[in-house]
Amino acid sequence: MAEIHITSAIAFVRPGTGTAIAAEIQRQGLAEVPRIDPRGRLVLLLERPSTGAILDSIDAVRALPGVLAVHLVYQHAEEASALEEAMP
Repeated sequence: MAEIHITSAIAFVRPGTGTAIAAEIQRQGLAEVPRIDPRGRLVLLLERPSTGAILDSIDAVRALPGVLAVHLVYQHAEEASALEEAMP
């Protein structure tokens, strides 16, 4: 069965670079960036088919110029078909 992995992370970036780095993250399809803190923090949301794919995306974000660190906050995995079921 196919799985879906949903992850949130915080990226710490050089102050003043958050908007540009967030745009690059989204341009490359690495993650959604719903929040940008001007002091240098980005909230990242990722959905991938495996833990390995999540880690690959986090490593790619970490490698971008201006990114100081990326910390995993939460990860959830379940069968993809469960997301198609109606909520009670």
